[in-house]
Amino acid sequence: MCIRFADHIDSFLSSLRLKGYSPCTVASYANDLNQIVSYFEAQGITDLTVESLTRQQMRLWLGECLGDQKPASRARKISAVRSYIHYLIRQEEIERSPFENLQSPKIPKQIRATYSVDQINILLEVPGNADALTIRDLTAFELMYSSGLRVSELVSVNIEDFDFIEGWLRVLGKGNKYREVPVTSIAIDLIGRYLSESRPQLVSKQGDQDADALLLNARGGRITARSIRRLLHEEELEKGLTADVSPHGLRHAFATHLLESGADMRAIQDMLGHARLSTTARYTHNNYERLVKVYDSAHPRAHIGSIGKDTEPPTMDKH
Repeated sequence: MCIRFADHIDSFLSSLRLKGYSPCTVASYANDLNQIVSYFEAQGITDLTVESLTRQQMRLWLGECLGDQKPASRARKISAVRSYIHYLIRQEEIERSPFENLQSPKIPKQIRATYSVDQINILLEVPGNADALTIRDLTAFELMYSSGLRVSELVSVNIEDFDFIEGWLRVLGKGNKYREVPVTSIAIDLIGRYLSESRPQLVSKQGDQDADALLLNARGGRITARSIRRLLHEEELEKGLTADVSPHGLRHAFATHLLESGADMRAIQDMLGHARLSTTARYTHNNYERLVKVYDSAHPRAHIGSIGKDTEPPTMDKH
């Protein structure tokens, strides 16, 4: 019995939600899988089956539909199809993948744009005549830089997640896992100003109200990640900074500046919510040479010459 490609997409997406995948990832996978179905329908294949999906067809789809997309986008689309196929195998709907050897495009390593400490100070400076929306925007940017939040985590923050006395924030991260991160005194003061001066003005607006959300839009509803990206872009332009730095760049700056100040990478890993230290290391690639120097100067055996090169091998007394 052949399995129609489109028949199990919804159940696959439901399984991703149960595993704690972010709504953004689930939506991207849904779009990718539905896109491949639509492509082959346009080619006259209205009942595309999993078994009939060959590597040649996949390459045709990738070449015609995804040729102008970035390698990361292409890789994600291939990953979506592979994950779906593996799900069908685990569900015993099919026995094996029809294109096990299909190669994903290599993703070149990119250096993310970030800010220096001086540029951060310019970006986060609160003008004397700041209105309610400006205070809200700078509160959002300050909190991302203060605690290394992802933009998706930022917009999900509720007022009750804060411990204002101890200076901690409870964050719901990837995989529906909570972590506690410190909040700087500057961020706490600005949040306090936002809650007392700005948020009451936004709550009184007409629209979808959200009593729990920390950050509200102009109508009183929870602000979105897309709005945060747009507002950061506008703030950068207004203050004469490069507009290449995304909200993720503030998270990157958080990690980079902590490392430059001597913070332990394991502690940075915990604050960022990374499962693997190697992921944290990618945020700090600009500091590789500094890390090597620290290692060479601090490790008790780092400056011992290699045997057979600069030093003679140690001798052992015979007894």
